[in-house]
Amino acid sequence: MSGAFSLQRIQGSILQPIEGFLVDRYGPRNLIILGILLGGMGFIILSKLNNIVMFYIGVLIVSGGTSLSLGIPRNWAIVQWFQRLRGRALGIGASGAVISGPLLFIVVWLESRIGWSDAFLVIGIGTWALCLPLAMFYRKRPEDYGDVPDGHLYHEGPKESKKPTTMEQPGVPVSQSMSASRALHTLPFWILTSIFVCQNMGVSGLLVHQIPYFESIGFTTSQAAWVLTYFTLLSGIGRLGGGWALDMFNQKMVLGAALVCQTLSFFIMVNITGFNWWQVFSFALLYGIGSGAMIPIRSVIMSNYYGPLHFGSIQGLSQSATIISGVTAPLLMGFIYDTTASYELSLYALIIITILALPLVALVSPPQIQKT
Repeated sequence: MSGAFSLQRIQGSILQPIEGFLVDRYGPRNLIILGILLGGMGFIILSKLNNIVMFYIGVLIVSGGTSLSLGIPRNWAIVQWFQRLRGRALGIGASGAVISGPLLFIVVWLESRIGWSDAFLVIGIGTWALCLPLAMFYRKRPEDYGDVPDGHLYHEGPKESKKPTTMEQPGVPVSQSMSASRALHTLPFWILTSIFVCQNMGVSGLLVHQIPYFESIGFTTSQAAWVLTYFTLLSGIGRLGGGWALDMFNQKMVLGAALVCQTLSFFIMVNITGFNWWQVFSFALLYGIGSGAMIPIRSVIMSNYYGPLHFGSIQGLSQSATIISGVTAPLLMGFIYDTTASYELSLYALIIITILALPLVALVSPPQIQKT
């Protein structure tokens, strides 16, 4: 399982910059349609699974399709159309997982009624049937349709409606957007990428080892799965609340708070003793807030620092480095567990790595943009 996850991460590190370049050039709709087609095809391939090679192929196709349909292209569309309340819009856009996660019971029900093979087939066809029509709603930049970010109503409204407020933290406008090549030569890009690398290592590690960890400290498989459900639901607070906070408060403070929440959640996790409700809830709440808030944080800060015009390429390059680092965490946690028969050392390592990102938050600041 760790091997499949690591391959998926390596694939993502290659695809993300390509996705970013393509969405900047051609817009999101065609990429999202391609992602949906690939995702459905991957599930259909998994329905015919009979060897490990087909498993890896199916997983990689599904993950590639998911990245195309739910990754940079989706966030790119939101960044182009929203400026004033961009954090809130990205938070809402990232909240689908809060709904879809608990709906896993449908997959379990399908598997129990028709078997895993036919269940994958139904999921693949259902992906096409449900998602392809929705992809038609995606558009390119508002300027291509004679519109502007936030709509004409906001820009042409009474002057008093446009007074600066704490909710308005406008980033770099389209006309002053920085190219990807220039962004690579700025210090803030590398500081932000380093922060995201440290944060993502913990998320990647737990994505693979969270349930095995809880089983290793005495939880039943069902109890461990419930912890994952709690975290998924509570991450909605981070996704929605983080997006709201980004529009209301200093974005560096929001970033730092998310990292603190994630660090505290790891500390609680490593000290959980048995199925203690308050410890489990505290971990799920803090981890949900920290990791959930980081989803809109990445896109808001990158787009506000470098502008929306080349957001796809810049975000793709940053996430590529982040994903590569995420490959090491599951492998490291697996190696430490195999060596010591415990996850404790690896969790403390994740705590230290996340703490290392906190001083970098204080150092980062917007790059100098040459005004035209």
